[in-house]
Amino acid sequence: MNQITFKQYRTIDILILVALTTIFEGIATLATAKWFALQPVAISIGLAMTCIVMMRWGWQAAFAALASGFVFCALSGASLQQFVIYCIGNVFALLGMIWFKVYGKEGIRKSLWLVTLFVSTAYVGQITGRSLMAIIFGDPVSAFVTFITTDIMSLVFAILVVALFRKTEGMLEDQKAYLLRLDRQKKDTQDEPIHEEEF
Repeated sequence: MNQITFKQYRTIDILILVALTTIFEGIATLATAKWFALQPVAISIGLAMTCIVMMRWGWQAAFAALASGFVFCALSGASLQQFVIYCIGNVFALLGMIWFKVYGKEGIRKSLWLVTLFVSTAYVGQITGRSLMAIIFGDPVSAFVTFITTDIMSLVFAILVVALFRKTEGMLEDQKAYLLRLDRQKKDTQDEPIHEEEF
């Protein structure tokens, strides 16, 4: 069986993660509508999944951000305006990538407070993006406060999820670096001399 190329691996991995984002966001949206319809908060899986894809692939996390916004709007009976606000606004979560240049993905993964900073920045970016879209459509500037208070639980959930996954082998690692590391480890193992005491 032929090995898949890096591009094929990347495509498959992103498609799987976007599919999981779609499924989990759908479940969260329906659960919120059924059990917490009267509460002023919502729980979204989208931010957590977007952050995971960002750590693995970088800007391709935009696909997960778009998917989470689309599913939320589709299952909430949203208007076309709301589709634009959430889908485009969610992509601003990629603001969290600014810390990749400062600390590197590995540096972020190894530090709980940097993980918190990374996710929180993505959250601020997402909220800012939605608010800007809403203001463009004529909503008051106070829309920013509304989005913050509504989605605060999504931030808490995202921090917990990303913090939990940061110690899982390969989960939050840059995938190109991760695959290269595995390849080096495999070659090092094959090159190890065989000692008589091993028999």
